[in-house]
Amino acid sequence: MTTRVNDMPSGRRSARRTLATAAALIALCWLTTGCGLLGSGNETMSVVWDTPADRKAEPHGMGAWLSGDTLVRSRFDAVTGFDAATGERSWEYVPPGRSSVCHATADTARSVLVLVRDGDGAASGVKDKSCTTAVGIDMKDGRELWQAPLSEPEPPRFQDYSVSAGAGVAVLLQQDELRAVDVRTGKPRWKAALPKGCVPGRTAAAERQVAAFLACGGEDDLWEEKVAEDAELHTAAFDPATGALRWSAPLGGRRAIGYDAFASFVSAYPVVVAASESGDGERGSYFSFGRDGRPNPPIDFSGPYGKIGYHSLTMAAADDRRLYAMPEPPTKRSRDSRYHLTAFDLATGAPVWGGTPDDDRLDGDSGYRLLVQDGTLTVLTSHRKNPSRVRVLDPATGEQREIRDLPDDVDSVDKIFAYKGRLVVARYAAYETGSRPFTAYERR
Repeated sequence: MTTRVNDMPSGRRSARRTLATAAALIALCWLTTGCGLLGSGNETMSVVWDTPADRKAEPHGMGAWLSGDTLVRSRFDAVTGFDAATGERSWEYVPPGRSSVCHATADTARSVLVLVRDGDGAASGVKDKSCTTAVGIDMKDGRELWQAPLSEPEPPRFQDYSVSAGAGVAVLLQQDELRAVDVRTGKPRWKAALPKGCVPGRTAAAERQVAAFLACGGEDDLWEEKVAEDAELHTAAFDPATGALRWSAPLGGRRAIGYDAFASFVSAYPVVVAASESGDGERGSYFSFGRDGRPNPPIDFSGPYGKIGYHSLTMAAADDRRLYAMPEPPTKRSRDSRYHLTAFDLATGAPVWGGTPDDDRLDGDSGYRLLVQDGTLTVLTSHRKNPSRVRVLDPATGEQREIRDLPDDVDSVDKIFAYKGRLVVARYAAYETGSRPFTAYERR
């Protein structure tokens, strides 16, 4: 449970002792990111360091990660590591020749980034544009650790870039099989035990299990493709140590969802999936599963809490008990484009807090980035008349524990991290020139 510092003792004789104790608790809570502060006011956080802006920003960012004391940002043309304490650039990995990074993921606990690149850097005169090479990169120093081949994309390919990393393995799609290699050495570890009649797609790896999308069944296979036209979308969980199948289940319950529906993992443990048959978020739900694969009631994208649009589907976050999503309020005004914050119980699918327009946990601000870590929920919010803000909430109750303003020049933010009492924001998907990969903030 999260430590609470709300209830302060009173009494004249203990005033000094109380203040000293409170100060110590406040410092401890912030440094460990284990709890927040209530009633700390809207003081503005200050910039600790700022990485230099890119000379030219391109909309081809792949992601950002924090591993130990290293921040890593991946773009289509390079992967760069920064010292998380100072913001100084530590290393840079550039793919050979003109090859590009197609996809990137990371096992941050073991400091390995796994990227997928094309073969455009080959020495031969024939340029290979297929993204068929996985590369392991040491996140501490940028060294290339290993390479492994991936399957050639063949139309109609079921979900490209099926690479994930976690629990000490990198899970790769090879010849319509999921195979795992040691994330640091690249040595083979296991082949997943796929259900009969299923073709694997994208995967997500957590410390306790590997989750995967599967295209299963179907009879409409006139052209003898690997995936039938009427195949259904399933999800499955595998043991990360052996690849043994723990369970598999169709998405949608009684209502089948086609294999080509939009689907994205919110969490691999527990398995939480956002899936939309229309592909634009108009129709769909979040589907979650218990540890034994038993499906929980779905959480629809639309309800009394509002509408979760396409652009906010993957802004969601989850822990063992709850899903945190950012729908647009049902009573949206003409100029109101904000997202409020709602917590849902995974076991029942019902809102826990923030489920009505009157239950606004962000005070009229719009939420757009979430971080669930160490028993706290950190939300980055914005408002057209207010500065960007950092809010720390109790995940169980939605109670705000802390509110801090950020400087005016925050710019767009794609991801947030907590690092030794500081807030670090990452940018990798901006279209504007002069994008700064990382900025660190702290209390004044």
